[in-house]
Amino acid sequence: MKNEPTVLQMQLSHGFRTKLDITKQQTRSIFTALVSLGLMASCASASSVVADYSFDGGSASSSDTESSTIAGNYDATIPAAGSGISSSSNSAFFFPYATGSNLTEALSGDDYQTFTLDLETSGATISLESLTFDQEYWNTNTALDFSVSVFIGTSASDFDDASDSIADFTILGSEYTNGNTATASRTVALSGITELQNLSTDTEVRFYFYDGSAASDRTHRLDNITLTASSVIPEPSSMALIFALATLGTTISLKRKPRNA
Repeated sequence: MKNEPTVLQMQLSHGFRTKLDITKQQTRSIFTALVSLGLMASCASASSVVADYSFDGGSASSSDTESSTIAGNYDATIPAAGSGISSSSNSAFFFPYATGSNLTEALSGDDYQTFTLDLETSGATISLESLTFDQEYWNTNTALDFSVSVFIGTSASDFDDASDSIADFTILGSEYTNGNTATASRTVALSGITELQNLSTDTEVRFYFYDGSAASDRTHRLDNITLTASSVIPEPSSMALIFALATLGTTISLKRKPRNA
């Protein structure tokens, strides 16, 4: 009989024993619900800043305090020359002579700056939400257009195809007068990009620079780079809850009630 009355016996921690006249099917439903609640509570999801670079004093380190990830130092030394972090302008910079004239040339010439986000918590995943930064241009002569292309990928990505660009931004040289520093605030929405959700491996962000000039009297800059993400982290207390539920399962005994003569 599938629904034959049974007795569910539960030995509680304080020694109190209770008996409930319920069916086997109801017993299974109760236990399944308890386990489901434990699994739902087993992870914590929170939205936070996972990388934050202001480059104050020429620092390459991220000022974020999120604990499940570590944002490595911002690397502006990939090109052999013409790229770095300035302690005077408190920004990352790239000289035009160190760049290609278009994205294809920038990709082949490794004309980029980068940082990597490492997952530090076992079993954790992250979903990227947004990337913001200030794109700056400084010149002492007639300016040409300056472009930056944003690439984000996992540690297995090749970063060799222009179609993999997440976003492209161009500042027109005609927008500035001589001797000026101009800033454009940029925002890249990432939450709608499927491949950047539920990541369980290290993630790299690259900024490729390019323009049509080889002049030494212009400087391209990036500043105030911030990456936000929601992370799902297994909580030790919740894992203990799951273990407790599993232990409880071993203490449940189903005893068939005697049938009436």
